[in-house]
Amino acid sequence: MEELFPPEFISGSVKKQRDLDELLAKYHDYSPWFIQVAAAWPEIRRWYEYWWPKVAPYLDKNFVSKLRMKKENSARAWEFELAVVMLEHGFELQERTGDFGPDLCIASADGKKIWIEGTTCDSGEVDPVPPRPVLIPGQIHLGGGDLETENRPRVLRITGAIGSKFEKYKKYLSNPKSGVSDKDSFIIAINGSDIEWASYSNILLKRAVFGQGPDVYVRSQSGGLAGPFYTSAPTITKKTANGEEVIPTNFMEADEFSGISAVLYCGHHAYACEGNGHKPGDCFLFAYHAKAKQPIPDQFFKFGIGIRKDLEALSISEKSQFDH
Repeated sequence: MEELFPPEFISGSVKKQRDLDELLAKYHDYSPWFIQVAAAWPEIRRWYEYWWPKVAPYLDKNFVSKLRMKKENSARAWEFELAVVMLEHGFELQERTGDFGPDLCIASADGKKIWIEGTTCDSGEVDPVPPRPVLIPGQIHLGGGDLETENRPRVLRITGAIGSKFEKYKKYLSNPKSGVSDKDSFIIAINGSDIEWASYSNILLKRAVFGQGPDVYVRSQSGGLAGPFYTSAPTITKKTANGEEVIPTNFMEADEFSGISAVLYCGHHAYACEGNGHKPGDCFLFAYHAKAKQPIPDQFFKFGIGIRKDLEALSISEKSQFDH
């Protein structure tokens, strides 16, 4: 089996910025994140090395070379982490037999397949996500602006990821080589760790896939507050060469997207969710389609948070799926 990290990268060898800069210059084709994990972050490196032999059968044959690349690193690391989470929580994955098809496949006990297609969000070029602020020691960063303004470019990144992966899913359905059937469930798994320095993941996801606006509280006659109550978010638009395009933010209730069983979202790296009694993936958010053609069985995933919309009551619930 090919080593995940090249032997010339010695774990913990980089302790100064100057040493890191020299390594980045020498391996300029490599992802800076990959180099830092390999040579400067031994704890994270050990996490990857421990899991690599276990997840390798479920990843592409050229996974190692892609993980090292600048353009591919983020997406490949997310695939790796998804495989770790599913194995950690006891799911049986189907080994890769080809390169065409979704990233992962869970074989359930009843023979039904649950396909997972992973993707990541970047800052974007049109309506980009603002860069992460540079924090100065001893100073407090307060930020600014309302939540809708802060989340708008992030919502565009998430909706764009869903739209592109759903188009890919339709190609899988039309090609028998993919193994994907309309009798199977399909999950789009999105990692937003590169866009989430100022957001609450649950609020951002509900805004992006259920069109939820700010929570509203109502003062009762006794003087107390009742709520929160669900409100609809305003329409979101994207700049294009021909003007502006209206972007749907109700994917998980719209009939045309009912082929998506769930959108899985994480605003962190999976390994960062460990500790304090938690396993990788416990910070995952599952937004389930309200009218999915192939719904995920209740309590199938026993980790993370399940988010569902009641179309009659027009309410959105968040419930823990933890089983430990």
